[in-house]
Amino acid sequence: MNEKEEISRLKQELESIRRRLFEMGKLTAMASLNAGILHQLSQPITAIHGFLKFMKKEMKETDKFYRPVVLMEEQSVFLKEMLEDLMSLIRHKEVKKEKMNVNDALRRSSKLLTDELRIRRIEWDLSLQDNLPLVYADNIQLQQVFMNIMVNAMEALSALPKGEKKLLKVSSKFDALARRVIILFEDSGPGIPLPAQREIFHPFYSTKTQGVGIGLAICRDIIVDHSGEITVESEEKKGTTFTIRLPAVS
Repeated sequence: MNEKEEISRLKQELESIRRRLFEMGKLTAMASLNAGILHQLSQPITAIHGFLKFMKKEMKETDKFYRPVVLMEEQSVFLKEMLEDLMSLIRHKEVKKEKMNVNDALRRSSKLLTDELRIRRIEWDLSLQDNLPLVYADNIQLQQVFMNIMVNAMEALSALPKGEKKLLKVSSKFDALARRVIILFEDSGPGIPLPAQREIFHPFYSTKTQGVGIGLAICRDIIVDHSGEITVESEEKKGTTFTIRLPAVS
């Protein structure tokens, strides 16, 4: 490689870094705004939960309104837990890697998206291998990656014509030979054109007109920082599969 080519390569790397830093700056600003909104929402939900809990305590089980109050109190608990999970995601700053089971992060991610999947009428299949080896990772960062990929899949599936099957399958398994925990996100969406597949993990690249969450470029950086890899396979009109491979703890 001559001097001119080396300078050109360094310019490209610097531009890539600049774009990632700019994207992260936008994320920090949005995180502060979203955290404030969630905090405002949590206060009335906490008050409603407390009131329903008091009502249930004061009512007899034979009361005709007892069961509806119990159901509302259960739903208020779900709302409180969901908001707490979302606030943990948004406020998370310090990277803290520890031994963890990726299945736990996948279950939490799916729990946060269950209602949205139902609203969009997307079939959901969570197939997680039992006794999966642990990985050394930051729990919140992985959950962010998983949710970003699932949201992208949901948006792709929502673009399908009415009547076509909308299926999102998330699975985990262990590759004993490679000592890798594998997470698969498979959707039956419209697929990604080959040129887009080559660019999809680059900063600021998007096939959508609106925001893309934390972005697949940052997803890739997080996975690489965990000594793993993320790949995509897609065929137009047949669907897309994102695969994440993470080293298992010895």
